Amino acid sequence: MSGINTYPRKSHISNPSKSRFASLDSLRAIACFLVIWHHVSESLLQIASGGAWMKEVAEHYDFGRIGVVAFFCISGFVIPNSLRGERFPALRRFAINRFFRLYPIYWLSILIGLLAIWQGSGKEWPATTLLANFLMGATFMNEPHVMGLYWTLEIELVFYVFVAALYLAFTRHRLLACLLGFALSYTLWQSKLLWEYQGNLPILGDLLSIMFTTATLRCVCELDTDPFFGKTNYHKLAAKALLGVMVYLTLSPFLSGIQKGFLTGEAPWFGYGWGHALGIGLFALFFLLKPTPSWLASAGRTTYSAYLFHAIVFDLVAKLWTNAELPQVRLELLLALCTTLTFALAHLCYRYIEKPSIHLGRRLAKKF
Repeated sequence: MSGINTYPRKSHISNPSKSRFASLDSLRAIACFLVIWHHVSESLLQIASGGAWMKEVAEHYDFGRIGVVAFFCISGFVIPNSLRGERFPALRRFAINRFFRLYPIYWLSILIGLLAIWQGSGKEWPATTLLANFLMGATFMNEPHVMGLYWTLEIELVFYVFVAALYLAFTRHRLLACLLGFALSYTLWQSKLLWEYQGNLPILGDLLSIMFTTATLRCVCELDTDPFFGKTNYHKLAAKALLGVMVYLTLSPFLSGIQKGFLTGEAPWFGYGWGHALGIGLFALFFLLKPTPSWLASAGRTTYSAYLFHAIVFDLVAKLWTNAELPQVRLELLLALCTTLTFALAHLCYRYIEKPSIHLGRRLAKKF
């Protein structure tokens, strides 16, 4: 999913980086669990003997959105910093590393999803739809997703393109690039240019704004290395003030959504407001929180696979319970089962597919 972990081997953050990055890995695990909770409670309540409260809470606060927004916050903080060095060599390395980080395990999830979920259902996917999904661009090619969760990966790709273009223009001036990225994203958000489009394109602007806000936070943590804003204390204060304005502009619509939810009682406003605000709040909490348990950070490093495969897991669990006519159990137990199976599968995928793919990408990036 979205929030794909790519940490540089060396960090230039002034504060100790290992514990901070470990805490963000821990946040990945929490965010992924919230997404699993939301989807499992939606899909498996009908075969459960109780536990409807889990679905009600997940829908009211929009747990899935909280998890996704937290992932995007992490991505904004991490991804731009993976571009370093001369313009074109850095962009080439970035493209190669990103391709081998995202696509191999993603393609496997599509194939397994087609076999495990859709085979025997009578549903047929046109070649154009499959091609659009394999390219990770179904929304932009006006095609449906093989699995709905893939939309977040497309948002991630758009962010990569933005980051690459800004790096091409600014290179060493990272903070200026992030400020421009935020300005463009916020303008896209407030202008409502994408509101008439399908899927999740209407929220592209606000998600990009969130990512460029946390990217700016990363730059503020590294002001001593900035060629412009790191010159004097006045410049540093200006940079921090600009970050404060960005945080305010980003959070205000979500807090207004919570307020509208209380005033009107409309569930969509609650979900929109709480989902975004709590996702950002979780990032802030884990950014400041260190250290976190090592086992939680380890689980967090496998969350890309966990995100890709969790829908397959709970669909198979549902089929097993129905076809085998197993006795009903509470939704809490089904969630625990699906979470355990998902992270166990994710651990295997990370070890035997993701890591070799990442290493191959790094070798090719160095070679070319």
